[in-house]
Amino acid sequence: MQDSGWKARLDILRDAVKRNMLDKLVGHGWDASIVSEVAAGEYVVVKASRGGAERSAAVLYSSATSNNVYKQLAETVSVIFFNGQPYMVESFAMGVSIPVKPIDDFQSLLIEWNRESSAGKFAPTTTRVEEETFEDLQTPRRVLLSETPIEAVWARLAQLKSATLARKMVDRRAQLESLSLDLSTIVSKGEGVAFALRNATDYFSAIDRRNVSQRVLNLYYGTMSFAFAEMLASPGGPQTLAELEATTKKGHGLYTHDGLDDRFESLAIGALVSGFFPNWVKSMSANSLVAAKRKPDGLDALKALPVESWLTMEQLFSRIPEVADLFEDIFEGKPSWVTPAYDQESNGRHHRATTTYALLIDESGRMTVDDIAAFPGAIREIIQVSSRSSASHFRVAIDHPESSIWWDALQLHHSPFKRHALMLPLFGTINEYRATCLVLLYALSILVRYRPSLWRQIQEGELDHFRSLIETFLSAVERILPEQFLEKITGQSISVHQPGSFFS
Repeated sequence: MQDSGWKARLDILRDAVKRNMLDKLVGHGWDASIVSEVAAGEYVVVKASRGGAERSAAVLYSSATSNNVYKQLAETVSVIFFNGQPYMVESFAMGVSIPVKPIDDFQSLLIEWNRESSAGKFAPTTTRVEEETFEDLQTPRRVLLSETPIEAVWARLAQLKSATLARKMVDRRAQLESLSLDLSTIVSKGEGVAFALRNATDYFSAIDRRNVSQRVLNLYYGTMSFAFAEMLASPGGPQTLAELEATTKKGHGLYTHDGLDDRFESLAIGALVSGFFPNWVKSMSANSLVAAKRKPDGLDALKALPVESWLTMEQLFSRIPEVADLFEDIFEGKPSWVTPAYDQESNGRHHRATTTYALLIDESGRMTVDDIAAFPGAIREIIQVSSRSSASHFRVAIDHPESSIWWDALQLHHSPFKRHALMLPLFGTINEYRATCLVLLYALSILVRYRPSLWRQIQEGELDHFRSLIETFLSAVERILPEQFLEKITGQSISVHQPGSFFS
């Protein structure tokens, strides 16, 4: 009768063989697979071929296997591996002439097999590489090293102010996404990207840090220009800058409202269904924006709108992790972001998991389990656990069947000031940090232009405690958004570090 535990042990053995043998063999151009799984003796047989060479190996679940099994395998394979720690190997494998090794030692045998199957200095050509297409390629990754990281970002953005280089970038992205663009489209999109980036650079570089009002306006319009470049750079996006300019004729797609009272933190900001902002959101997300058809006339009209369609100024700042300490000092409300961390104690160490336990950390200590439930992603089994600090820790189960890494199942924000943060969506669906920043910049620009009495109170009056919050946010925008837009415009993952740093 077959041991009922064999299936569980077989799963462990398969995982060990895949990790230690098959993945390595395939990576070196071998055609390799498990050809048999035998319960009597608890082993699997692996066969591999490359360039006319053929090799075979058996892998035992344990070295403590009957000597008869060893001898039978010695007649059919060239090497025997065992999983786990060695136990009386010489005794169990007595009389066996072929090598018997732990599976962790496969690398040395792989080198030998590779040498024997190669002709001179060249490894055999495999069809696996020849058949690779643009669809198989991963998103390119670029590492930038500079003593001043933001200067490295601007240097790459400056390249794309050239219409020639911008056209090449658009063409490359289209190939990577398997889209065919005619020459006239590539030319018009490249020219639009270059012009939009010139505008963005002018706005960001003309900033007078002493003049907060002008700084707000420049960053808002500079961010809009970056968004234009992002949409034009996308192979499936608009073809000309004129198309985007037409959307702004319908307005910016946002509005402000005094809210429940005249306080700064109560100022309401909402999304509209037409104008620039909803068009930008449509290009970055398949989800529908929760928005109003027109600006509400009064407080009752505002309250009648879907609650996800508008936020207060306080709620917007609560979505900026880079100002977390100032937010806690100024406001009584809860932040709208948490820090995800791996829960070492709650996870096993065996075969690849499709569910991982993680900690979502609220540094303010103000959140409850109901607040955590509002965060996006495949999060369940929420429970608050001891943290031994003023922060609140919530253990959650995160399902990630399509990925081996649990945090890939979450849409996380990364920045030089906050390595990882999970944020509540904006207007019901938007998880993009740069969109949140643009909405907040829009609201501040309205105060600068149309609410001078309130704005001057913030600058040098009774509300001056908000000034440091705003200036810290603006500094974060100046450092983070150019890098994020460089990634979105080029379609590349960008990593910027100082030379000699831990991540360089």
